[in-house]
Amino acid sequence: MKIWGAPFVLVALVLITYQPSFRMGLYLDDYYNIERAGRIEESDALRQIFDPRAQTLWYRPLQGLQFFIAVRLFGANANAYHLLNITYHAINVLLVYALAWRMSQKWLLGLASAFFYATFTVYISGVNWAAIVEPLLSVPYLLSIWFWWSYLAKAKRRDYTLALVTLILALMAKQTAVTIPIVFFLLDRFIVRQPLGVVALVRRYALLVFVTLFFVFLQYSAQSTYTFAGTFGWKPTPEMARIFWEYLVLLFVPWGAFPSIDLNPPHVGDAWSYAWVVMVLSLLIVFGVLKRSRALFVLAMFTSLTLLPVLPFPFLEHRYVYLPIISVAVILGWLWQRTHATWSQYRRAIVAASFALALIAFGNGLALNDSVATAAEWARQLRVPYRDIERQNPAFPPDTLLYFIDPITPTEGGLSGMFFLRYGKGVTVRNWTQYAGLREHNAAWVYYFDEQRRPQKINVEKNATTIVAPALPIDFQIPLRLEGYEVSHITLKRGMPLALIFYWRALDDIPQDYSVFVHLVDRNGTLVKQSDGQPRKGRAPMTTWTPRRSFTDVVLIPIDADVSVGENYQLVIGIYAVRTGMRVLLQDAPGQPPGDSITISSFRVVE
Repeated sequence: MKIWGAPFVLVALVLITYQPSFRMGLYLDDYYNIERAGRIEESDALRQIFDPRAQTLWYRPLQGLQFFIAVRLFGANANAYHLLNITYHAINVLLVYALAWRMSQKWLLGLASAFFYATFTVYISGVNWAAIVEPLLSVPYLLSIWFWWSYLAKAKRRDYTLALVTLILALMAKQTAVTIPIVFFLLDRFIVRQPLGVVALVRRYALLVFVTLFFVFLQYSAQSTYTFAGTFGWKPTPEMARIFWEYLVLLFVPWGAFPSIDLNPPHVGDAWSYAWVVMVLSLLIVFGVLKRSRALFVLAMFTSLTLLPVLPFPFLEHRYVYLPIISVAVILGWLWQRTHATWSQYRRAIVAASFALALIAFGNGLALNDSVATAAEWARQLRVPYRDIERQNPAFPPDTLLYFIDPITPTEGGLSGMFFLRYGKGVTVRNWTQYAGLREHNAAWVYYFDEQRRPQKINVEKNATTIVAPALPIDFQIPLRLEGYEVSHITLKRGMPLALIFYWRALDDIPQDYSVFVHLVDRNGTLVKQSDGQPRKGRAPMTTWTPRRSFTDVVLIPIDADVSVGENYQLVIGIYAVRTGMRVLLQDAPGQPPGDSITISSFRVVE
């Protein structure tokens, strides 16, 4: 009875431990995945989910399918998404229990391994953050190992087929699954060790390798994966070795207070934790060599393989140890089983050990509760700009654009998803790094944030027509082109700033930094108001621009109470070198003298 009652205890442990997650709400990538899935039309769902060319954030069709279904079932119910991730985690705990028990033939080892895996706090961001794919990935990953073990034991085609199917599901969940065929081979050649010729091995693994390579091809057909490879690269470097070492610290110091949301720290260890890891690794290596433990070798390889795909990232994320740390859980489970076998005749020792396990579970719950409280407050602060706007707008007209200047909360994976969940598909959210298209929608508003960081609204004038001279696009006498612009309105009301959106393009590397000036002048050419500064409030100097890539910037021109009411106001725009103050000339136009400014007209100021 105690053997079959253990799964219920493990599930209860997971549910009770992660109950605080329901206070956290949604966060960043949660909104991105929910909004993307929610905007998919049912008639185009297969292409949007399974075509790698349609992906903008990795090629993970199983996760895409999950959110496509979930958003239609759960809507904006954050707790339902958290419960889904917690359910995956509970299933993985049960799979660790079943696998460790089956492979070792020791029930207590399986139970202890699953207990330790369930009580690690190091990866709580992987469970608490609803959009994180590790719990979903681990279900088919571990199931594939279960079916492969069955195939190795019984050589039944059914088990091979099930192992292949779960491999495909794991590949569709995350790229880490490309390591599964190697894990299969390690189990085959180092644990089971049945005699097998080269031809038989090729037949056994050919289909698995083909499916994996085909997935790799699909993965690199996705623009997002190509961008990742171009940004981080993938080649052995000393930095990757350092990152691997820091992950070992997380693996061997897995209890304590860890963030519910990954903060990408560059380091996670200190002198004491480094010394501890050195000691533990030394003991494991000595034990493995002396005992010639093939099982320990396979566990070490499993951990290394499942960490390998994330080592190119120049930062650490605790959630990435969700799968690799299973090896540590199994080692701890083995130590517990051995201790129990040695001391089982001493009741007091067993009671003391059981009490220690209870303390571990209780301490894990407290640490997780504190981490969730911190993350919940952070997520709440990110929702503040949205809440302020929501209170002022019970509804928006169909096909509304909200364009944010320097938003406190990211729009992609943040504000955009919040507005989608509240107002549906009829509201589009963009930010000042993106093309605006203010008049391509039925209604539009530009939002900026005042000194108290409260959102302020600028009404977009639908039928605002301006004249620019000289005509755009136009090049400067540096490798820079102004390709276009948009203005929020031409009827300038005192007290409401004017938003001017620039579309620039660096034609090559720009050798020094330049400031952009925008002058509001009256009909006599007298300067009324101005804005000077490097792009995006000085945070994106031109020397950092990528050549041949479009760059969007927004400038706010204050229209104060001292601006006179009148007609025929103009904007005069140009650039000058930050170091010298010298203005940059425009490229000569045939039959015209070179100028140093562009003029946009005409505007009028009203009360």
